[in-house]
Amino acid sequence: MRVLWCGAALLLAAAGCGRGGEKTDTTVAVATSAADRAMAAAAVANAIAANPAATDSILSEAGYTPDGFRELMYEIAADSAMSASYAAARAR
Repeated sequence: MRVLWCGAALLLAAAGCGRGGEKTDTTVAVATSAADRAMAAAAVANAIAANPAATDSILSEAGYTPDGFRELMYEIAADSAMSASYAAARAR
């Protein structure tokens, strides 16, 4: 067990040592445009429709809370362009 912890610590240390001069963006790409956000919401809704029992894990993997996803649905409903993007993505 001690070897496992030492190995894990070594891997973490090695992962933290990158090329010094380069800066890389390790953040997850976030859907920024209204159409992108609507299409991402549709993908989440499609996944939930396919497996309703996994709703909480699907939302969390997509970076949403139930309340946050609900608010996004209201935002989509209030915007005709977002609604069109959402409907098109849901139909796929």
